Amino acid sequence: MGGFPLGDLYHWFPDKYAQWKLQEAAENTRINYWLTTGRDTIIVEVKEGPLLVDQFELGQNYPNPFNPSTNIRFTIKSSQFTILKVFDVLGREVASLVNEELNPGSYERVFDGSRFASGVYFYRLHSGSFTQTKKFVLAK
Repeated sequence: MGGFPLGDLYHWFPDKYAQWKLQEAAENTRINYWLTTGRDTIIVEVKEGPLLVDQFELGQNYPNPFNPSTNIRFTIKSSQFTILKVFDVLGREVASLVNEELNPGSYERVFDGSRFASGVYFYRLHSGSFTQTKKFVLAK
């Protein structure tokens, strides 16, 4: 019933009846407009602008534990040469996911661990003076 209760609304809910009738009329107008024009009255044009970023951030990978791949998200606040690398528990570099100048914004990289053994690994983001390391687990 479009969110309206069933029954004798006029006598059971006299205070709400007028409000429901107005809502019903508005919904009918919206539906008729959509049916005749193919456009919804609620939708407005949205233009994407630059994302304002005020901090560096290295997110926890997802999923974790993972098999065979995982997503790593990070945010940089200013144009910087950025490095994102993966290391094993002995500190040996096993993958380089980012090694380039990046503009401010949010990024996501995928680490594919299909050719690595199960275990604990670390990923480190270095951008300008910001450095952060997080741990993740490959479980095959």
